[in-house]
Amino acid sequence: MKFLLTNVTVMAMDSGGTILPDGYIAVDGEKIQAVGAMKNLDLRNYPDYRREKLFRNGRPLVALPGFIQTHVHTTQALGRGLADDVDLLTWTRKRIWPYEAALTPDDAYISAQVSIAEMLKSGTTQFCEASGEHPDAIAKAVIDTGIKGTVCLSTMDRNSDMPPELQMSYEEACERNFDLVERWHHNKLCSRVDACLNILNLFNSSKRLWRTFARYSRERGVLLQCHLAESASEVRYTREAYGKSPVSLLESWDALIPELVAAHAVHVTEEETGLLADSGVKCVHCPGADLRIAGFAPIAEYLKRGIPVSLGTNSPPCNNRMSMMDEMWLAGLMHKAISQNPQAVPARSVLAMATRNGAAALQKLDTCGTLEAGKQADIVLMDLNKLCSTPTYDLYSTLVYQATSAVVDTVYVNGKRLLHRGRLTTIDEELLIQEAQMRGQAIVRRANIQY
Repeated sequence: MKFLLTNVTVMAMDSGGTILPDGYIAVDGEKIQAVGAMKNLDLRNYPDYRREKLFRNGRPLVALPGFIQTHVHTTQALGRGLADDVDLLTWTRKRIWPYEAALTPDDAYISAQVSIAEMLKSGTTQFCEASGEHPDAIAKAVIDTGIKGTVCLSTMDRNSDMPPELQMSYEEACERNFDLVERWHHNKLCSRVDACLNILNLFNSSKRLWRTFARYSRERGVLLQCHLAESASEVRYTREAYGKSPVSLLESWDALIPELVAAHAVHVTEEETGLLADSGVKCVHCPGADLRIAGFAPIAEYLKRGIPVSLGTNSPPCNNRMSMMDEMWLAGLMHKAISQNPQAVPARSVLAMATRNGAAALQKLDTCGTLEAGKQADIVLMDLNKLCSTPTYDLYSTLVYQATSAVVDTVYVNGKRLLHRGRLTTIDEELLIQEAQMRGQAIVRRANIQY
């Protein structure tokens, strides 16, 4: 399909910060053919393109590259609300682990669809699974809904007191992860599905597993997703067990590699910040989740050191929301309070985290993350004719500090429209809500979770 989005304000999010107040985007199939100013548009060059004029109530819609979530647990969506206002021990051992152990592949598929629906309605066009159960079911949800997703398997080889269903040996962890990557990384079935390795955390994983996965990642250029330096208890554990804090420990295991996508990175020393910057590790900021259980990551310092920070909503039972609009708002505010500096982590940096930094973290900046000719047509159209975004003076400020998901009007992924005027086109939202409610209650009964 060929179409022209005309009379639109284009925020390209490229390195030059291009904004075209009255612009156009030409899409041919899955890719952007051209981006430019309306004054330079010659319609004779696009005779067979369907034209869409994007003025609403006298104001143009705003076009952005689709948001990219680099850390979200899609299979935990049906457990949202199960573990609020409890300590970490209760959260993990009495609520979430029993929930995950009770999941069937069909449950994981519906849970992923719930996550994807909320992500699409808040402008997300691509995500990276943070550690999921039944990753093939997640992949099927990606295929069926039209979004882009990188899937992985929740992996631990030191099993402690986890439910038997979640336990695996070192050999099984390697076999299942490598098979998953072979199946979905550069697969021919669907280019929108990718796969990466996963190690859940340092509590439940061995030095041997980290070394093996890091070597595999380096040799094949495959991402390795993990939770790193997330909590103060993690720091205490690694110091007692290994004599080092988490980042320094991974450095000693040769696991600080450019392919590592490290979520949270909250409890990090100044010296370790240098290690992260020098090694090329990609850090994922999860503001909502960090406010609940982790703390305050030194994001301003990371940005100053050139670390490409991206954004994620993390776990639905932890954050309770999967909206990148909400995460941007939190990211833009919380660091100002922490540092007592109103200029810390400005709106421009936050919007970059949600777009091109996310693409860089997933090794996909050559194909997405900005609105430029030749890139895939992952486009979000924002309608700022809403109470929350009125008045608008500075676009960056409005999108980060004012706007909510209510402004997300239309979403394209690879040129296919998945959200149109706020309505999902590939998901029956009403039926999905009914199915999710039914399955969530069944999981709780099956797992005998008391809440």
